[in-house]
Amino acid sequence: MTAGAGQEPVTTPGLDALLASKEMVLVCGSGGVGKTTTAAAIGLQAATELGGRVLVLTVDPARRLADALGLGGVGVGNSEVRVDPARLPNRPQGELWMAMLDTKASWDDLIARHAPDATTREAILANPLYQNITSRFVHSHEYIAMERLHDLHASGRYDLVIVDTPPSRHALDIL
Repeated sequence: MTAGAGQEPVTTPGLDALLASKEMVLVCGSGGVGKTTTAAAIGLQAATELGGRVLVLTVDPARRLADALGLGGVGVGNSEVRVDPARLPNRPQGELWMAMLDTKASWDDLIARHAPDATTREAILANPLYQNITSRFVHSHEYIAMERLHDLHASGRYDLVIVDTPPSRHALDIL
């Protein structure tokens, strides 16, 4: 709670309010300031203390999320992976999940979901122009990150999604 002289107090919602709202938390900042560690800590706290299904998603190409959660040996890719409760410091009331955005795999998933049939899907995936656009196109990563965030929010699979963004100058490109 904060207030200036002559002002009404402003109450900032806590993690429990965010979890209840089924919203997203974007962790932004300059490079090297602890965004990934902060995102991991928020996710761990939310899953441990508040329950519910919590996803920590990194869209930062640096991909240090598993290390920040103390799970260096856990392979995490584009798929959402549930963190084994036995590997967490306290028995969580809820579930902690993590994922890292894989741009190419996300584009391929997008095509697989929207292609009208298998023949069309395979033709698009094999097309050299498609392969070039998805691997080299400026802002391809940012577009697919926003697509993934939309899908996660719309799916309702998670009570809270914490997003570890790239350094500030690139975080705004995602939004």
